[in-house]
Amino acid sequence: MAQHNYRRLEGQTAIVTGAGRGIGQSIALRLASEGAEVLIVGRAPEPLAETVAFIEGAGGRAWSISADISSEADVRRLAETALERWGRIDVLVNNAAVFDEPPFLEVDAATIRQSFDINVVGTFLLSQAIARGMVDNGRGSIIHISSIDALGADGPVTAYSATKAAVVSMARTMTIELSPFGVRVNCVAPGFVNTDMVHKTSTPNVLEHMLNDFNRVPIRRLIEPEEIAATVAFLASDEASGITGTNIVVDGGLTANLFVMETLPEPMIPLGN
Repeated sequence: MAQHNYRRLEGQTAIVTGAGRGIGQSIALRLASEGAEVLIVGRAPEPLAETVAFIEGAGGRAWSISADISSEADVRRLAETALERWGRIDVLVNNAAVFDEPPFLEVDAATIRQSFDINVVGTFLLSQAIARGMVDNGRGSIIHISSIDALGADGPVTAYSATKAAVVSMARTMTIELSPFGVRVNCVAPGFVNTDMVHKTSTPNVLEHMLNDFNRVPIRRLIEPEEIAATVAFLASDEASGITGTNIVVDGGLTANLFVMETLPEPMIPLGN
């Protein structure tokens, strides 16, 4: 687990979806390292067991449930099982999402529907189920993992980009309705992150450039999953007690620069001379 001195979630309970690998796994490891007992959720049992083993090997507490968040029955079973074991749920991180589609002129309606079923409807179903208990307890933190794709296009991923924009919008409405009951709702929007997916879809030259000399990004590199996890842990903790309804962008400055001046054939004539 990450090396730090924080124990901001001591004695708390947390659910992380899509936590068998990548960003979700890093989030689960970080929350456990800060003292939370973490429920690892995903569709495939093997990666979930691996995440649980990592957490327990580092002295943390975790368990897993295999579930499809787009299934109302699975969500009901998940929420009931967690409440039976814990009695309350303090933190929910909605990380599970699908990202697999052809370009706009080739994508079909079934793919669009599947993306929304998991990325949006699934996030809604689990959030609603868990928020009811949080409202009863008078406190809770719900964190959706969105994306910079909610802010602008970065590739031929129509469905994915639309679902992430929907998740950000949903978080705002949830904030208005749940804040009076002590429940905070936020989003974390990763930029390009150093995950298995990037490695699988990049040539060696592209990967080397993205890792060490990513000129399009002000910090000149990919974001590490642990950096997303650190932001989530902060939002989950009472240190973020005044933060709700926001979409925190963790992209190394990528969306801070419109990248217009750098693409011109020569510099503009400076003003003020």
